[in-house]
Amino acid sequence: MNQTWKLRVQEPVSAVLALAEELKIPHFAAQLLLQKGISNRAEAVQFFKPQQHALHDPFLMRNMSSAVLRLAQAITTQEKVLLYGDYDVDGTTAVALMAEQLQLLGLSCAYYIPDRYKEGYGVSEAGIDFTIQEGFQLLITLDCGIKAHATLARAKAAGIDIIVCDHHQPDTTLPPAIVLNPKQPNCAYPYKELSGCGVAFKLLQALYIHLKNDLEPLYKSLDLVALSIGADIVELLDENRTLCAKGLLQLNAAPRPAFLAILDLAAKALPLSLRDLVFILAPRINAAGRIASGKRAVDWMLSSDQQEIDDLATAINNDNTTRRSLDQEITAQALDQIAADHSFASKLSTIVFQPDWHKGVVGIVASRLIETHFRPTIVLTESYGVLTGSARCMAPLHLYELLEACQAQLIQFGGHQFAAGLTLLPDQLPAFIAAFEAAVAAALGAEQLQRQINIDTTIQFKELGSNPQVHFPRILQILDAFEPCGPGNMPPVFLATNCMVVEYKVLKGTHLKLKLIQEDSKVVIEAIGFKLAAFEKELAAGVFVDIVFQMTANTYNNRTTLQLNLQDLCMSA
Repeated sequence: MNQTWKLRVQEPVSAVLALAEELKIPHFAAQLLLQKGISNRAEAVQFFKPQQHALHDPFLMRNMSSAVLRLAQAITTQEKVLLYGDYDVDGTTAVALMAEQLQLLGLSCAYYIPDRYKEGYGVSEAGIDFTIQEGFQLLITLDCGIKAHATLARAKAAGIDIIVCDHHQPDTTLPPAIVLNPKQPNCAYPYKELSGCGVAFKLLQALYIHLKNDLEPLYKSLDLVALSIGADIVELLDENRTLCAKGLLQLNAAPRPAFLAILDLAAKALPLSLRDLVFILAPRINAAGRIASGKRAVDWMLSSDQQEIDDLATAINNDNTTRRSLDQEITAQALDQIAADHSFASKLSTIVFQPDWHKGVVGIVASRLIETHFRPTIVLTESYGVLTGSARCMAPLHLYELLEACQAQLIQFGGHQFAAGLTLLPDQLPAFIAAFEAAVAAALGAEQLQRQINIDTTIQFKELGSNPQVHFPRILQILDAFEPCGPGNMPPVFLATNCMVVEYKVLKGTHLKLKLIQEDSKVVIEAIGFKLAAFEKELAAGVFVDIVFQMTANTYNNRTTLQLNLQDLCMSA
C-alpha cells in the first residue's frame, strides 16, 4: 500500500485505567476519550449524548443583533425577501432551512440558485439583475457572498439591504452588508467551523430568541443542518457535533417525505447514519446542481405535494446516474492525460485541462485523481471563454493558501483547506501551473507528501471479550456512541500485532477476507480488506501479521457480528 503508520501519543496507563473503571468501558474506549480531552463522566455524557443547551449563544457572532433586527423588520412589514444560495448541498440546504423556517414565522420568501454553467459560483451579475428587477428589499446570501464585493455593491446602490451568511474565508475587506461569518475579523463567536447552513441556523436561532418563540419548531429542521455538515466535510467537533447528532435523530424519527422518496429509489431503509447522508443523499442533491439546477433540489426538499416529490426525486436520481457516467468517463481521460505527461513524475502537483469536460463533475474527478496520484490536484474545463475548475488537496497543505499565492493569475477563487474552486483566463494557464507548483513546493519545504494512516491506539483481541454473542454487541454499541464521525472526530483506527492467520481467501478477485486469532485470545475474528487482494501472495495459514483496522458491524442473513475493516497489513516482525 506504500503507506506509513503513525501511532498517536498514548495517554498514561493510570488515567486510562481510572476512566475505564469510572465509565465501565474497555480500556481502548477510555484511551480514545482521553485523546479527545474527555477525562470524566460529565464530559463523556456530553460527548456521547450532545444536548441543545450546549449550543453557543448566537448573539456572540459579530453583527448578529443587526441581522436579527433587520430580518424581524422584514417579517413585521412583510417585505419582499430573496434567499440566494450556492448550488451545492451546503447552499441548497441553507436555502431550504431559511425558507422553511421563515414560512413558519409568517414570511414567504423567494429563492434563487445560480446556474453553475452560466453564472458560476457565488453572487452573480445575473442574480443581482434579478434581485433589482423584481424589487426585493432584502437579500440574504447563504453559503456565499463573503467575497462578492462588486456584485453586492450593485445591490446596495439599488437600495437593497443585504445579510451575508457565509463560512468561507473572508478577504481583508468585507462586502457592503450585514456580515455573519465566524471567521471574519473581530468576531467573538467561540466556534469557527460551522457549515454555511450552520451559520443560517444560528441566524434563525437568534431570531427565535429575539421573538421569544419556542425553539422546538426550529430544531425540527436540523436534518438539513446535519446533511450540510456531512456533505461539506466540516469538522465534527464542538457545535457541529451537537447539530449533526440532533439532526440525525430528527431525520430518523420524522424523515421528510423528500428524503424518503430518494431512499426508496436507492433501496435504502432507515435508520440512516451520517455516512448514509454523505454517500446517498448528498451526491444526489449535488447532482441536481451539477447536471440540471440546484433549485430543483430546494423545490424537492421543501415540497409537501407527494406527486411533485416523487417526480423531483426521480429526476434528481437520474441526474445522479448521469453524473456517475460523466465522472467515470472524465476520470479515465484525465488519467490518460497524466500518463502521457513525461514530466509528471517530477511534479508536486497535478493540473489537468480539457475544454469539453463537464463542469459539474470536475471536483469529483479531482478527488478521484488524488486516490491514484497523491498530490494536490486541479481539474479545469472551459466555460464561456474562461477556464474554471475545482481543486482538492490533503494535509498538511492548505488549498486556500496555495491559491492565494497564485491570485495574480486568477480571476477569482474560494474554498476551504481541502477543497476550492477557481477561474482564470486561458492565456494565464501556463503561468498559473508554474505558480501553483511553486506554491506547493514552498509550502512543503523539505517535507514529502506521503500517504499516512493515523492510528489511535493499539488493541488486544482479548479486550473484545471471550464470548462473541455476549461481548461483541457491547463493543459495537460503544463504537456507535462515537458517531457521528468525520473530520476532527474520525472513526477510531486500531493496531493489532502478532495476529495469526487461521484462514484467508480472495473475494471477487479484489478483496481479502481473513480469520485471525491472537495467542492470548481464543476468539477467532473475521477481517475484510477491501481492494487488498494483492497481499494474498504473502499469506499462508499460520503466519503472523500486524493489522491496522476499524471495527464495524457486519450484517448477513439477519445476523450482526463484529468485523475488522482492514486499512493495511504487514508481516509481523
